[in-house]
Amino acid sequence: MKRVTLLISAFLCLLPGVTLALEITFSPLAEIRSSYITLGDVAEFNEDSALAMALGSKEIAPAPKAGESVTLNSEEVRSTLVANFPVPTDLTWKGANTIVVERKGIIIGPDEIAAKIAEYLEERGDDLPVAEYSFISRELPLPFIIPEGELEVDVIPADPSVIGSRRFSLVYKVDGRTVKNISIRGNLEALASVAILTQNVKRGAILHPDMVELQTKDLSQLRDPCTDLREVLGKKLTRSLRSGTVLDISSIDIPPVIQKGQLVKILINHNGMHLSATGISSMNGKQDQIIRVMNSSSHKMIFCKVIAPGLVEVHI
Repeated sequence: MKRVTLLISAFLCLLPGVTLALEITFSPLAEIRSSYITLGDVAEFNEDSALAMALGSKEIAPAPKAGESVTLNSEEVRSTLVANFPVPTDLTWKGANTIVVERKGIIIGPDEIAAKIAEYLEERGDDLPVAEYSFISRELPLPFIIPEGELEVDVIPADPSVIGSRRFSLVYKVDGRTVKNISIRGNLEALASVAILTQNVKRGAILHPDMVELQTKDLSQLRDPCTDLREVLGKKLTRSLRSGTVLDISSIDIPPVIQKGQLVKILINHNGMHLSATGISSMNGKQDQIIRVMNSSSHKMIFCKVIAPGLVEVHI
């Protein structure tokens, strides 16, 4: 009997003007990744026709939050489609009476958060003082779920200079849309070798190798420490200091390498391109100091970093 029915169905398909109705079969379970649910997400069609594609693209409900699920009634779905769209009347609706729709998501836990902060610190390594950086969080948020998609995470330190930051903000974006903001409090350690006096030294004394040594300290607790003995040896102390004191730039009389009114070469770094220009320094400048320089061509005043005698650098 079953064979006869199949033969009749096949025969009807061959007759001109005779077609079988489009069948729409609801599935009991469905998984989605977008912010809305379509008929194609929760049902299957018995043909790949233009009508099936159009119906499958129709939005039937908003999606649940990432990691959560929602239950739909198939009859309500059918009624909503019929009421809102010119749906053909000869469609065959079948399948599950209820559909559980689950939205997939990405679980973000403490390990992922810590890894993002560590990755940020590593990426900033080129423009930070040489040190071993580690952020020790005081308290991490509970794991949370964000939608799947193209993920971008912006890490923002409380202090733009990074060192000294006691909080990092993380902004999670999926497909360009912000889905989560969190703030992590803690302590940022930046361990590096710094110059320390090994004896009491009076103001005006010239520093010799037996007066200074390098010790590992946390840069976040210091202000402009000297990290290279070459910066201090042979230099004059500007004030009397006790043994064990960390030497900072203000403690050392470092002569300027650029004089006010001096003609300097300006190195310009812009989007990977390296250009040069000339300018006139408007002030004395010590190594690594930011000074004002007037561009000889444009006569505009710009801020530059002193990198060598007669040489300054600017990033655009």
